[in-house]
Amino acid sequence: MWRQQLSLTRIFDWLEGFPADTWQDRWLLSGSDDLGSGWGPQGLSAGTRSRFTAGLGTLIVPQVIRPSYGWLFGSRLLGVYDAYRRHNQPALFAELKQRAGGQRCDEHATEALNVLTRMSIVTGKDLMAFDLEDLTDYARARRDNGRTVTALPLAYDILHAVGGLKDSPPTLREAQARGQLTPAELIDRHPIANRAVRDVLVHYLAERSAVLDYGSLVNHAQMLADLFWGDLQRHHPTISSLNLPDEVAQAWKQRVRVLPDGRPRRTAHAVFLAVRSFYLDLSQWSMEDPARWAAWAAPCPISEADIRGYIKETRHRQARMQQRTRTLVPVLPQLVRAAEARLQRATLLLQAARSAKPGEEFTVEGSQYRRTGRDGSHWRPTALFLAPVGELGPRFDAECEENNAFWTWRASRFCDAPGPGSRNCWNSPT
Repeated sequence: MWRQQLSLTRIFDWLEGFPADTWQDRWLLSGSDDLGSGWGPQGLSAGTRSRFTAGLGTLIVPQVIRPSYGWLFGSRLLGVYDAYRRHNQPALFAELKQRAGGQRCDEHATEALNVLTRMSIVTGKDLMAFDLEDLTDYARARRDNGRTVTALPLAYDILHAVGGLKDSPPTLREAQARGQLTPAELIDRHPIANRAVRDVLVHYLAERSAVLDYGSLVNHAQMLADLFWGDLQRHHPTISSLNLPDEVAQAWKQRVRVLPDGRPRRTAHAVFLAVRSFYLDLSQWSMEDPARWAAWAAPCPISEADIRGYIKETRHRQARMQQRTRTLVPVLPQLVRAAEARLQRATLLLQAARSAKPGEEFTVEGSQYRRTGRDGSHWRPTALFLAPVGELGPRFDAECEENNAFWTWRASRFCDAPGPGSRNCWNSPT
């Protein structure tokens, strides 16, 4: 107890040196929240620093101080997370622990609890008040700090299982899966400075959505909002009219024909057609509904001469595809045999890995491997990582390797085995 009191005295004495009304504001004013493991007074001995850390951990448990995700990721708070769970919603955390794996000391289960604990520390929110945005913020913070988010799906699952994340799908994958974007969302993926131009593009795309499939709509949004107007506003920041001066239009057409790396843009004619359709549609609609569209009717910057080469380019593209088919078909049997051999080897490796204990070595097809880890260790006991023995090679996941090999083989078999009602994926339909 006296050690805890000494640690609290140390941290309070230090924080009182920063003028603020709350301990949280003093913590932020100290600048330590951005320093991770380098926080606090400089030049401390190891023993004094450990007392500072212990004192800060004591303040985190009752939520007197709420550090950021970046600080938590860069600091080792041994025992603080467990103490936090014992003093904040202990019954709910106990249920979450049971959902995550009961009393098994599984890394994924523990890390899933730590995910929810960090979120509670940083946000100060009740566990049952978390929503998808909170999990998204956590994932973004992990990635910004160069860390993985492997335990986040399990954290989502167990919180949803105890009644949290109300009105959300049962899995994180389903929650993060976006459906089709609206015309406004498609246009806003490419920021447009002029609000009026942005709005007319949104309204135009909404009108065209009735006759275009979603893939074509996405392409139209990208060509009009990025390759056309986005390019114009990058070179002419004050532009606000669709009535383009001839020199502006000619310069844009020259730029759109070339990719950023200097190679010719093969889809330039498709961009020209999309822009030409845009202008001609606005011109036609301005006569049918002048109140809405007349202000945007303007001479089309794309002439018939600009699109005259479209048919020629289409024929060239078809010729390239046919030549690629003629090149690949003769080696297809070789590809299938290689995929089968890879799958067979990956299957043998997976079977051997499942039979081996952590640290044990075994041989598959003349090559020796060792299952990494230590027997009795609780660090990811279900992981099947293998390392080549006596060879320079990276460690790999046997399950992941077998899964990749299976789908590679499956894809090769699909291409190689056409049947009634199907077609060889290397050939064009007849």
